[in-house]
Amino acid sequence: MRHLQKPLGMLFVSALFLAGCAGAPETSSDAPRATPPPPPSRPQPAPSPTPRPAQPDSGGSNAEGMTVFELQERLNELGYKVGTVDGVMGPRTVDALKKYQGDNKLNPSGAVDPDTIKKLRAAIK
Repeated sequence: MRHLQKPLGMLFVSALFLAGCAGAPETSSDAPRATPPPPPSRPQPAPSPTPRPAQPDSGGSNAEGMTVFELQERLNELGYKVGTVDGVMGPRTVDALKKYQGDNKLNPSGAVDPDTIKKLRAAIK
């Protein structure tokens, strides 16, 4: 029985070797070699924002921007009913804004422009 152990061991090792080779990808000398990926580049720092010139303050109004929530609250306070303050620039909000703009000698475009923001913020309730 001893004389069978050596050939069986060799057979077992050979079978494992061949099984491992069966799943390995084939290599061919004719196939083009893959080039390694380029080294990661260093991210460039973002350019610093250019400072905006200071606008003269006209009675505490700020024409830099207005959220839809603020617009809706302001229009409701001034009697231009937009319905529920939900932050959505829906048709009721646009209609109320156009009415406000027309009543205040502004271009009734329904767009929130700097002149409209200034008037809305300066308006007395």
